[in-house]
Amino acid sequence: MPDLSSISPPPSSIALPGQGAGAFPSHAEVNDVPLWRCGVLLLLVGFIYFAYWLYPPVYVPGRAGVVMSLPNQVGNLHGLNAAMTKPETEGLPPDTGFARKEYFNTSGDSILCTIVLSGAGQNSIHRPEACLPGQGWSLAGQEDVPIQLASGHTLIVRNLSLERDELTPEHSHHTLRRYYMYWFVGDHVTTPSHFTRILVGSWDRVVHNRAHRWAFVIATSTIPDGADGPAFAPTKQMLTDFIRQIVPSIQKSEMPPGTLDPAAP
Repeated sequence: MPDLSSISPPPSSIALPGQGAGAFPSHAEVNDVPLWRCGVLLLLVGFIYFAYWLYPPVYVPGRAGVVMSLPNQVGNLHGLNAAMTKPETEGLPPDTGFARKEYFNTSGDSILCTIVLSGAGQNSIHRPEACLPGQGWSLAGQEDVPIQLASGHTLIVRNLSLERDELTPEHSHHTLRRYYMYWFVGDHVTTPSHFTRILVGSWDRVVHNRAHRWAFVIATSTIPDGADGPAFAPTKQMLTDFIRQIVPSIQKSEMPPGTLDPAAP
């Protein structure tokens, strides 16, 4: 802590702006605030109260854009319930919703599908690029992939190319590769972009006085090593076909009329 006793007081002969040497402003001069400033302050306070009355607190809809129940069968893939891991759920609000199944076929292919649904706090959803490195994955590339749905709509998903170094039972190093496709689902809106999700959410809060209960949908699969190297194209095709088939079962805006349970949250 500095020794304040060593600091000399300013000489009394220093003059303040507009004052004579050694003089201080009078009490009247200090409190001489222009009336227009007071008027502006009152107008600002009045505007805030009016805006609060005109736009009441944001309403978070109770109904999500997805159903939190994954189908047991998608094409030739059979699904089994799978648990979330502790690193995936640690730090998330207790009202965050989860649904996960791993799908297999007789050829040995597998796809892990996960839905994460935000709660009232709206902080359960984040960019996967922020947490995947903590799980040992490195990002080798990314692209946005358009998927034509049965409804005629086009769903854009983001595909991350992931890599991780692993040690084989023979104690040799092997590069494990995965495709990680994801997209965000709101109330009749989807986007693969975290920035767009924030922009849409902010716009609807201000203009429409509501907040989306965003869901985060993931479909991921290991890229196997084939005779000609990693099977990039077949794995990508398998994932896009899977997403095309599962979306009408989980995304409310794509469900055929009459199939959605009115009691669904």
